[in-house]
Amino acid sequence: MSIQTIPTPNKGGQREALGATFRLKFRLIWIWAVVYMAMSMHPVQANHVHMQGGPFMGVVLAIAVDPTDPRNLYVAAHGGGVFHSTDQAASWTAFNDGLPNKQVFSLVFHAKRRGRIYLGTDQGIFFSDRGDKQWRPLSKDLDQRNIRALAADPADPNVLFAATDRGVFTGQMSRWRRATIGIATDDVRALSINPGRTVFAATFAGMFSKPKSADRWQEVNNGLSDKHVRTLSLDPRFAETVYAGTATGGVFRTVNGGKNWREFNRGLLNSTVLSLMSVPLPEQPVYAGTIDGIFKSIDGKNQWYSIGPDLPYSVSAMAYNPMRPRQLYAGSGGRLYFSHDAGANWRESSYEINYFGNVSHRAMR
Repeated sequence: MSIQTIPTPNKGGQREALGATFRLKFRLIWIWAVVYMAMSMHPVQANHVHMQGGPFMGVVLAIAVDPTDPRNLYVAAHGGGVFHSTDQAASWTAFNDGLPNKQVFSLVFHAKRRGRIYLGTDQGIFFSDRGDKQWRPLSKDLDQRNIRALAADPADPNVLFAATDRGVFTGQMSRWRRATIGIATDDVRALSINPGRTVFAATFAGMFSKPKSADRWQEVNNGLSDKHVRTLSLDPRFAETVYAGTATGGVFRTVNGGKNWREFNRGLLNSTVLSLMSVPLPEQPVYAGTIDGIFKSIDGKNQWYSIGPDLPYSVSAMAYNPMRPRQLYAGSGGRLYFSHDAGANWRESSYEINYFGNVSHRAMR
């Protein structure tokens, strides 16, 4: 039987290994110090990083195009914060000063007050005016609310409606009230207001509507087989025509203000709809953002066609340029895409992003 000896520790080897480890740590600290100094000395290069995973560092949930100046755009990326462009998406600047965190959900421009925009976050509504360097809270009444969607009254854009995790709220500036009488759930996902001033609320208990001045909502779910409604879009020509995108049932359409709904799904390859957009063009296009890309329907026909780029993620947000409606924007994951021809061709937005906020220089490509 052989006896196996246990080797004694090599103290010299241990000291050498410890020395090597110390030298490695010292080199790493030195490298980080050099990188930090380089970033401090050359802020242009440091502020504009080409990120392969998505330049907006979150999921794009809202896109807002200024109705008075379409060069002025905002993107709300949940987890990444707000990004602002003043050159029609050629370059971007992070704009998060004044926000408690980067959990942002919704955006809407004031239709008449030039440059004013409202932002829905997980801690209430914030607003910014053109030239502001930071966001300001709109009302303490909503500072604990998760603002999933915002809608402005077309007749009086000072009046807002907010879809929250505690139902619908309505008000302006610091005066707000809860408006949920008749809605079967607090889980409200989207809101729209037509020119006739009827308010539509999409919830996970179906659709509800009410005249703007009324206190009580009415359930309008006849024909709506999937009541988990995520998104809404109003037809720009007919006030009573509304499209509803659902969690598993695809798209539904009503032409009588919600009295009756019908499936509007022919050719739609995925029944999970995250965003909808009706665009005021002669061909009457409607766009559906799904977990499998963008689909388009034209001329009011129940027929969808797959369009757009090979997107890496679901399409959670869409918008169009109100002065040039063929110019479209679509958010997919942490990326933004745009089309100049009503969706026939798409390109990804610039990666030229200033992540450090308001600085005086422009980005370099």
